[in-house]
Amino acid sequence: MAQQQQTLDAVTSTDIDSPTLPGEMDYEAVLQESDISLTPPTVADGVPDRVLSVLVRADWGHFRRIDRTVTKQTYRIIPRTTVAGLLAAIVGAPRDSYYQTFGSDVSAIAITPAGGIRTQTMSTLGVWTNFGERTRSVGASGRSNSATVKWPPTTTDRQRHPYEFLHDPVYRLDIAVEDEEFYRALAAHLTAGKTHYTPSLGLSECLAAVTFLGENDVKQDPKSDDGQLSIASIYPGSIDQTVPRSGVSYHVERTPKTMQRNSGGRTTESFADYVYTTREALDDNERSIAPNHGDVAIPTNASVIVEEDRTNAPLGQIDDRVVAFL
Repeated sequence: MAQQQQTLDAVTSTDIDSPTLPGEMDYEAVLQESDISLTPPTVADGVPDRVLSVLVRADWGHFRRIDRTVTKQTYRIIPRTTVAGLLAAIVGAPRDSYYQTFGSDVSAIAITPAGGIRTQTMSTLGVWTNFGERTRSVGASGRSNSATVKWPPTTTDRQRHPYEFLHDPVYRLDIAVEDEEFYRALAAHLTAGKTHYTPSLGLSECLAAVTFLGENDVKQDPKSDDGQLSIASIYPGSIDQTVPRSGVSYHVERTPKTMQRNSGGRTTESFADYVYTTREALDDNERSIAPNHGDVAIPTNASVIVEEDRTNAPLGQIDDRVVAFL
């Protein structure tokens, strides 16, 4: 399919109380003027027939590990639940309203890191901001028009916390959702180059740029000639299914995969374990994260090599890239 590329600029919006999408544009009209399909993709056994592809990058990123307390360490790979929140922000979906849209049986996401993965630790100074405790006040002279101003103490109760940040993180996301309304809203926003809320990579300070790479067909059940598959994305499987490579280190992470809504807001429903690499692709395997876009000169990370007869992950092929879907 014809490729489109558009860098997204955030548009000003107000808070949404309705559980439905804001409908700030005519989704169908936008898509009819493009080469993007009006119908959502179909996900079968975890593999979609089509995906919307985007490139997300920022100067800094932070996805706080849920198993850490004092030191604010970050996941190296953007969690699937964070991807869902990022896409919900683009279309303007209210908080806690989109978890079913990204259920494992009705959606699929492939995450491909690029440009290497580097981290940097910084110290941040935290100030107590709980106005219900330890506040100081001034005013209230007793007159009817007097006012009391309260503020937290800023000279005491300060704490210095080390934060681990990702430096220049870049991810390619290949996304499929069967929810027709959400799909049309997402495709229309990406095509029009608009976002409802400002996208970020984790913390709100880590503002992100989103580049639309178009809609792509997915080839089902990719095969290899030598019995080994080169997976460009992260691989949701066991590290003992991988083939060791000279000069490449495999790493494993466990992050939240799906969320569900409850009376208190939300809770994690399932987790994903996956294998990934942190260095850029080797000389004999180096290729752009967006091979059909010459102006995106970002090399993909080194591939994860797996034994074809031992893998049970949902795999698909997009152009010349084999990816695994979460």
